[in-house]
Amino acid sequence: MLCVVVARGTHLTTAHRAAAAWVGLLVVAALAFLAQAILLWYQARTRAGPEPGPAEQTLAFRRRGLKAAVMGQDGRASTSKTQVVLWTAAIMWALVDLLLLARAYPNGNLFTNAVTNWRPEYLVLLGLPVAAATTAKAVVTSTNSGRGPIAGKPSGKLAGNLGLDRVYTRDPVPAGVQGFLAGVAELFTGDDGAVAWADLQYVVFTLITLVYFTAQFLARPAAGLPPVPAALLTLMGVSATAYAANKIVNTRGVKPNSP
Repeated sequence: MLCVVVARGTHLTTAHRAAAAWVGLLVVAALAFLAQAILLWYQARTRAGPEPGPAEQTLAFRRRGLKAAVMGQDGRASTSKTQVVLWTAAIMWALVDLLLLARAYPNGNLFTNAVTNWRPEYLVLLGLPVAAATTAKAVVTSTNSGRGPIAGKPSGKLAGNLGLDRVYTRDPVPAGVQGFLAGVAELFTGDDGAVAWADLQYVVFTLITLVYFTAQFLARPAAGLPPVPAALLTLMGVSATAYAANKIVNTRGVKPNSP
């Protein structure tokens, strides 16, 4: 009902713009809620096996529903996946907002103008996080000759059995680690809890660009999707590259001690 009321407006006033922005946010939230319900239903039907232990329960909880979109296989919040979700949600919200304001724009349809006059920088904003996430996943899954990370401390005997010189290990998230703040902290820290500067840089420049995008769009929705300065795109590109390079270096593994 709110969507219908806002979309029928024909005056591009400050109140109408604010209403469209809030309703657009509600639409995105409603779609996320629907996706969450479907995923929980599907995961409940496909869950099988013995009762998991505390660590497995924590891992399963952190990867339930839509949380799996930002969580890695080890149950920790993924920096690269979070960037993909943030930018996908932001562009979706902006397009819904323009769709609600379409009738209020006197010189045409705002939504149609935004789609037909697509700015090329948004291909970078949407594609760059996907490329970084894909690179990170490919690097991690290809470790240990394609076996992926191994939990526990590496030993010379294990390396010999696997035919490896270096072993990359990564333990799943410990039992009981839950909560929003813990997930946020994992976006810019490593497995040891120390700050990962490449991750922190990637998060900071993404947030700055996202805040700029939101502020410019709210200030001038009649202009459609706002242009993004080349400086911000460059900073995001450099930080994403540094993040991917850091991931490659950190997944080389270590030479295990003899048994």
